[in-house]
Amino acid sequence: MSKRHIVLRSEIYARIIEILQKTGGKTLEENLLEELKKKGIEITLTNLRSILMKLEIHDKIRVFSLDEDKKLIELVQKS
Repeated sequence: MSKRHIVLRSEIYARIIEILQKTGGKTLEENLLEELKKKGIEITLTNLRSILMKLEIHDKIRVFSLDEDKKLIELVQKS
């Protein structure tokens, strides 16, 4: 019997910020999704976009549309 790991939203927020810091402050949405999966966090693109929107509202990140499908996620640097 496999045990499912429940991930809190706050943990996902922290992992996203951590991934962005490790990638120099920028990454593509698809790469972010892949990195989260490598860390054992299974999340849909729809859920990821919802979380990214909340992080953007709280001025933690910026999301740029490069084209219809590609999005660039950038960490907001506080001075």
